[in-house]
Amino acid sequence: MTEKKTEAPVQEPAPAPEAVGKIWKLQGKFPALADYLVFFGIFLLAQVVGAVTALLVGCKWPDQALLASADETVSTAEQVLVGHFNAVSYFVAMTLTLVGFLFYRSRRRGPKIIAHFSSRGLNPVLLLWGVVFAVGVVLEPLLSLLPEVPNAYGRGAWAIVTVVVMAPLFEEVIFRGVLLESTRAKYGVMAAWLVSSAVFGIVHVHPTVAVNAFAIGLVLGFVYMRTDSLWSTIILHAVNNGIAYLALVTGHGNAMLIDLVGSRTLYVLIYIGALAVFAVSGYMMLLALRRLKAEDKNRAAA
Repeated sequence: MTEKKTEAPVQEPAPAPEAVGKIWKLQGKFPALADYLVFFGIFLLAQVVGAVTALLVGCKWPDQALLASADETVSTAEQVLVGHFNAVSYFVAMTLTLVGFLFYRSRRRGPKIIAHFSSRGLNPVLLLWGVVFAVGVVLEPLLSLLPEVPNAYGRGAWAIVTVVVMAPLFEEVIFRGVLLESTRAKYGVMAAWLVSSAVFGIVHVHPTVAVNAFAIGLVLGFVYMRTDSLWSTIILHAVNNGIAYLALVTGHGNAMLIDLVGSRTLYVLIYIGALAVFAVSGYMMLLALRRLKAEDKNRAAA
């Protein structure tokens, strides 16, 4: 009789280190839903690092009691210190957010584009429309139901540099540049427009500011894609922040148009006019975005 030979079970080779690494990588083309969550994680961590850095270099942590002091001299002095604290923490936080997310995106093999900076896209008419449209008169009834915006931005030269210079540069590169373009590459124009605006609103945290930021983000996102130039949105963002800063430091930061107008009848007429402009402008925006969507499809098919 012939004996049957039993073969030893073949052992599977151990996975290579690079194969093990792939197990932990996010699946799907960048950006997936998890990638946006990673962005929020990077953003929050960067805020903490920014605040700690500001304290380490000698900036004073904002004192809410002094900010709310009835003595205007004390309150103003504290706001100047807040402006210095914010300038340092904001610069560090937004630098880390931008660099950190760009590094993460490269590891995820996302698109390399940051933004378009064409000077040919600077359209004065569109810029003027953006300034007017961003006022947000139509949102007033909703904003009046939300909490008042505290003056957390401070006063003085450092506050102006933060609000009017650093914020437009960093936020436009991050939200209308990296996030919008990354989303556009995978999901298209409409998703890029909505998602980048939603993320822009969420990171502002305060409900009133978040709603306003989402609306402004829609305007800025449209202007960016329409002009193909980030310079346009940087200018609009700076103008919007400059107006908001002036309103805050003059004590009109939470003033509503209905309070400034005085007459309810006049306010209703202005609101109806603003609503009509909003409807027509919104319709034209959607038509323009549909054209951009078709152009992107044709470009991809070519």
